[in-house]
Amino acid sequence: MPEAAVLELAKTEPFFGEILDADGHTYAQPAFFQKEKGDSEEVWMAFLRRYTTSDAFRDERARNREQLWHVKGIGALGAYDAAERIEAFNLMGVKAQLLFPSWTSNDENIEFQRLTNGRGRAAVQVDMKDPVQSCRELDRCIKLGALHLNLPCGDPPGGVSPAHEMWDPFWARCQEADIAVTLHLACSGLLTGSKPMFPSRAWGDAATLRTNLAEEAGEEAVSPWFMMVAHMGAEVYLQAMVMGGVFERFPHLRFGLIELGAKWVGPCVERMDLWTNFMAKVGRTYPMKPSEYVKRNVRVTPFWNEDLPLMIERYGLAEVYCFSTDYPHPEGGRDPIGKFRKHLAKLPEDYARKFMIENAKLLFPGL
Repeated sequence: MPEAAVLELAKTEPFFGEILDADGHTYAQPAFFQKEKGDSEEVWMAFLRRYTTSDAFRDERARNREQLWHVKGIGALGAYDAAERIEAFNLMGVKAQLLFPSWTSNDENIEFQRLTNGRGRAAVQVDMKDPVQSCRELDRCIKLGALHLNLPCGDPPGGVSPAHEMWDPFWARCQEADIAVTLHLACSGLLTGSKPMFPSRAWGDAATLRTNLAEEAGEEAVSPWFMMVAHMGAEVYLQAMVMGGVFERFPHLRFGLIELGAKWVGPCVERMDLWTNFMAKVGRTYPMKPSEYVKRNVRVTPFWNEDLPLMIERYGLAEVYCFSTDYPHPEGGRDPIGKFRKHLAKLPEDYARKFMIENAKLLFPGL
């Protein structure tokens, strides 16, 4: 469908202007990529350095309003400029969006959020090696106005489970500040070679499991192995949080699993319920079922190519799924609203508002 037609069609969306988008991205200013880099500079960083001085980049910048959904990456409208991001929100019909920034500091992320009047809720990141230092940085960011925290899960935080009591002060701060805590696609270290990864990269070290990463593909190496394991770090983290009682101790904690797909969530929750029933026979009981904690405290963004009606039919959990565009990354496609509308047409009529708005409110405190 031509871009103009997609933009016009979006205006007929019943929830235009109200949509809550649980996954978006921002880039550093183009000047950032022109700074001196070391010999270890990664392929995609080198690409962006060249690209942001190219005619192709200038061309994309010139047409990114008329071709909002077609222009992806750093050339997209609002990719690194907060005022432009507001324009992009208005064209998409998005009221607010969770943002996952690249290459920028926590202070810069919070400032970007401020400049979008809180509509772009930019994630701050905290190193989880030491709970005292983690709490200190979290407190600092909260005082600056942070609304969204994105955590790593390539390694156990501080060498222990996130359910360990030494992390309770951290979760208590998140709950008290009413901040949305998320795990995102890169959380397990899969995309960054210098960080720990779960599962180990060695499992994908085979010619048949690798793919050539074209520069134009952006940050993500989409390979057969990558697509099968990208969610695993987050799944382990979620299981530790639920089975370790974090959501029981902190019942108002807001937790999101973003750009990790959703097909795995139903079987994961079903398995936790099964083993909770078994544990009760040997004396370990839970006040609520794991599925109940997930419905109350957790939200998940499906990919547009996953069968949302089938997932709900098989596993329920209709409360946890919420809309996302992945803008301006290419994986979100050129018509994310239209693609998800095809799924919603197969579900009860009242579910559309839940998916596009209501479910995601857990991740957008104050809205």
